[in-house]
Amino acid sequence: MKKKLISAIIPCYNEGRIIARSINAVEKELCSLHRPFELLIVDDGSTDATLQTLRKMIGSRKHHNLRFVSYKDGPSRRENLSKSFKLLNGDCILLLDMDLSMDLRHLKEMLYWLDHGYDIVIPNRYHPKSYIKRNPKRYVISKVYNALIRLFFRTGLKDNICGFKAFKRDAAVKLVKQAGIDKTGMRSVFWDTEMLIRALRQGIKIKDIPIHWEDGKNSALTFKREIRMLPYIVKFWFRVHKNRNLP
Repeated sequence: MKKKLISAIIPCYNEGRIIARSINAVEKELCSLHRPFELLIVDDGSTDATLQTLRKMIGSRKHHNLRFVSYKDGPSRRENLSKSFKLLNGDCILLLDMDLSMDLRHLKEMLYWLDHGYDIVIPNRYHPKSYIKRNPKRYVISKVYNALIRLFFRTGLKDNICGFKAFKRDAAVKLVKQAGIDKTGMRSVFWDTEMLIRALRQGIKIKDIPIHWEDGKNSALTFKREIRMLPYIVKFWFRVHKNRNLP
C-alpha cells in the first residue's frame, strides 16, 4: 500500500536566528517516520536573514523536500499562512511553529490518530499527563484565554490556541475556505481557535493528546498584542449565535 504524503507547513517571521536549526530538526523527525513528506515554510514578510537562509538551504540541494513562499504584506500572524494551505499536496497536514516548543516525537502519535478515524489532532498542554514548562505570565494569559473561549463558545477543549495541529487534508481545506481571509488583520492567532470552533460545529472529529512542551524564548503570545483580537472575537461570537448553522 502506498504511504500517504505528509505536508508540514511552518509560518515564520524574522526567524533567521533559529530557522536552519528548526528545519533540520523537523526534517530529521519526518524522515524517521519513513513516509514521503514535503516541508513548506511560509515567510510572513521577514526583514532579517530568514529568506537568505532559506535560499541558501535550498540551494545546497541537501533539502530536497523543502520549499518556501514569501509574502510582502506581513506580518499577518495567520492570514498569509491560511492563503498557503492551497499549495500543499499531502493527504495529512502538520501545522508547526518555528520555535518547536512541542517535542517533535509527538508528530508520530498525531499522524497515528489521523490514520485511526480523527480529522484533527491537537496538543493539549493542560492534559493531566502533559509536561509543560512555561513562562508564568504566558501561562496565566493562556489559561484565562482558554477559560473565556470555553465559556462563550462552548468548545469543551482545554487548549484552544496551540499552534501545533494535524489535519486530514479534506478537513483542513474545508475549514480554511470557510474561515476565509481577515483583511482587517484583527483576527491574529484567534485563527487557530476559529478553526476548532468551526470544526466542532460541523461534527469534525478532534482528538487532543498530552504533550511535552517548553515555551520558546520568542513566543508571540502577549496580552498587549492579543487584546487587539477582541473586536474580531466579539463579532465572530455574534455571528455564531445569530446563525446557528454558521459553518
